[in-house]
Amino acid sequence: MKKSPIELINLSFSTLMVLLTITGFFVFFFTDLMSDRVFGVKRYILAIIFLAYAVYRSYRMYGVLKPKVDKEI
Repeated sequence: MKKSPIELINLSFSTLMVLLTITGFFVFFFTDLMSDRVFGVKRYILAIIFLAYAVYRSYRMYGVLKPKVDKEI
């Protein structure tokens, strides 16, 4: 499975974005970081948005990688 440099950069960026958004979810949902600026319901909504974007981005990565896996088998 040889990938072009553009595909590797896209995959790396997507992986980084998923990790960052999951980290953002945990930070806003389970810690008190920035609780003086983002508090109450806004904090939980922001955490859910981070989680939703991480799931969406993961699904897109899976969709890009899935056809390549099927072709190899």
